[in-house]
Amino acid sequence: MEQQHIDSLLERYLSLIDEYSRLREELTKLQTGVYQNIARANFTGERGMRYGQDHYDERMRALRVLDIELAEDNVPNFTIKNLNHPVDGATGDDKKQEEAEKRNDSLKEEETEKEETADITNAQEKPADSAEEQQTDQEKKDEEKAKKPIHNPLHWFGLLAPQPLRTAQTLSIQAVQEAIPRLVSVNAEMEHVEIEIRRAKKKRAKAMAAMAAEREVVRQGAVEAR
Repeated sequence: MEQQHIDSLLERYLSLIDEYSRLREELTKLQTGVYQNIARANFTGERGMRYGQDHYDERMRALRVLDIELAEDNVPNFTIKNLNHPVDGATGDDKKQEEAEKRNDSLKEEETEKEETADITNAQEKPADSAEEQQTDQEKKDEEKAKKPIHNPLHWFGLLAPQPLRTAQTLSIQAVQEAIPRLVSVNAEMEHVEIEIRRAKKKRAKAMAAMAAEREVVRQGAVEAR
């Protein structure tokens, strides 16, 4: 029985190693794609424009948080929760969240274009003596925009971010939400299985030692009986 339990643990450990190796390869591909797309965006960007930390927003806030749950045998399970799109009773559908983010981005771009068009139209219709009022209104709008939190980091680089930068963001989200949490969870489960294997081997060794001692007692009893 002990040997069967050890064999099942070893089988589980080998399957975890295979999944761990696959996740490492997937994470490497995602990270490579992120760096390649950022480099492509910088190469094809406007003159003097570089997509990096220089354009990070000072009001930057985390959009995703780490959630740790203890599964069976107190093995931690790591998941990522999206703060922008909470889903009741579940962690949420990543694809739906990405589609919702894209729709929100497009709506914001359309609203901004409409506002700019309206401002230009109003400026043409108003007389020149209302320049001070226009300046005051513009300052109020700038203050309102500054107060509004920018949830999508792509907006730090302007509303019309290049497609390679958007692809880099998509790959980064996939790595953070899927590959990395699962990779860490598998690693934690592997450590737990290693401990269980060592315990099972120690238990088997004690059982075999007890059986050997019992056989020795029986043998000595048989010798004395002769």
